[in-house]
Amino acid sequence: MVLDTSICVDLLREAGRKEAGPAHRRLRNLGETPVYVALFTVCELQTGVRLATDDAEELRRLTGLMQRVTVLEPDTSFPTLYGEAAAHLLKAGTPIPVMDLMIGIIAKANTMPLLTRDSRHFERIPGLVVETY
Repeated sequence: MVLDTSICVDLLREAGRKEAGPAHRRLRNLGETPVYVALFTVCELQTGVRLATDDAEELRRLTGLMQRVTVLEPDTSFPTLYGEAAAHLLKAGTPIPVMDLMIGIIAKANTMPLLTRDSRHFERIPGLVVETY
């Protein structure tokens, strides 16, 4: 299962409040399913750390989260899959933000579902399995 930035942010916020909310409950329900994040998700999360009021605390929580997941990097299939999906979305007049497209394509390239709180962009990527919580 690939985690989108939205669930990672929710996990970090819940950890900051020291309460298990919907994101933690959904992650627990995955049981032994391996959990991954796209390199692009890590980039977005690192940006959030730098924007936080208490960036040291945010970095500590992010480091803890990163110790529990595996980071997926683009492979040689990525550019082709990205180009196909981007062209499809542009031709349909329904483009999505570049980072969302890259995160979705990483999940698709690895034939894994994407878990997100906000599915509206990801559902437009042909062949991507999207789960919400």
